[in-house]
Amino acid sequence: MKPDRTVLLNQLTSLEAQIAQLGAIHDGMTWGEVKRFLQSQPAVMAGDTKAQAIAILDRFDALDHREQPGFQPLIQFKQQVRLFRNQVSNAPANQLPADVNDLLSGKHPVAQLLKAVDEGDSLNDAQWATLQPSLEKIFGQTVAIAASRGKLYVSQVAPTPQPVAAPPSSLSETTPLASQTVPTPKAEQVRPQISGGADLLMWGDATETTTATKPAQPQPTQPQPASGDEPLIVFGAKSLTGGTQTGSMPLTILVHIQGLGDRQFASKEFAGTRGQSRGLEGFQLRLANALPGVKLEYMAHISGVGDTPWVSEGQYLGSRGENRQVEGFAIRLTGESASRYIVRYSGHIQNMGDTPVMGDGQYCGTRGKSLRVEGFRVWVESRN
Repeated sequence: MKPDRTVLLNQLTSLEAQIAQLGAIHDGMTWGEVKRFLQSQPAVMAGDTKAQAIAILDRFDALDHREQPGFQPLIQFKQQVRLFRNQVSNAPANQLPADVNDLLSGKHPVAQLLKAVDEGDSLNDAQWATLQPSLEKIFGQTVAIAASRGKLYVSQVAPTPQPVAAPPSSLSETTPLASQTVPTPKAEQVRPQISGGADLLMWGDATETTTATKPAQPQPTQPQPASGDEPLIVFGAKSLTGGTQTGSMPLTILVHIQGLGDRQFASKEFAGTRGQSRGLEGFQLRLANALPGVKLEYMAHISGVGDTPWVSEGQYLGSRGENRQVEGFAIRLTGESASRYIVRYSGHIQNMGDTPVMGDGQYCGTRGKSLRVEGFRVWVESRN
């Protein structure tokens, strides 16, 4: 598969920024000169470890969405990363936070999201199957889906302002950084403070409580809690399901795209490709939040196989890597409360384009014409 030039350019820009920290480089250098330059560098020392960690955190802070600049679901995570960056920056080179080791080894969620952004197209199905649940657990479904679809990228990395030094008389050496006021890059704004003495970058159901006074004019892209007692959810505390699912029931949609592997999408999102001659080889649907008395079922027509039986939500329907493509599909709702909702969907068919919107078990696609389904959109709505 031919590599994506945008992905390669982003990776090259990132490498250039990292290499620049080791010494002067310029556009006139050949690949051989860059290689010899790197070979001449001494082994990584403690100070270099600190610089590498800061460079990774700066790259995370520069993440953005190709179609939604200032991507809202990333904001709260960037806030934490900036706080952690300042902790790393202020720490002695031989007393760096424990999370730095995970950051440099690629085990830290920050590094894992950057890996998905940088190497997404080159990861195989097994690697994505391992990475996707981790990203969804920590960052929520919306961010994980954006990463898996190649929608995130690292914009130009700009130096992050250093924290304002605290007056010596008001803070001792043992005062946690979390109790200090940290300025926000590109905005004069007080960051939320993390209660307690725990690490600044926390996982699971940890929360951070805002105790600082809010600025008089907060930036619209940096939302603040409604009051000082309202917790700000941090990594992994809840799923961000349905960032684009307004007006519909949240869905988790997995498709296996020919040549690309498994990719995950949400309700109303186009799951697949257009104009790339890539068919869907299988798919799986699931209601993200259970609807009492409602079940989701679906079937498909697979090339070389024919019509499949109807299967219940959560079951994978189709094949992987067998060059058997989905040629049509149908989706329906069953159960005692099914009449209160309606499932709608449309497909993109080879040589035909987008189909009209269908629903409630109508067949979408063809049979016996060897025309692949290249993508579809699905959503469930209330009839009320």
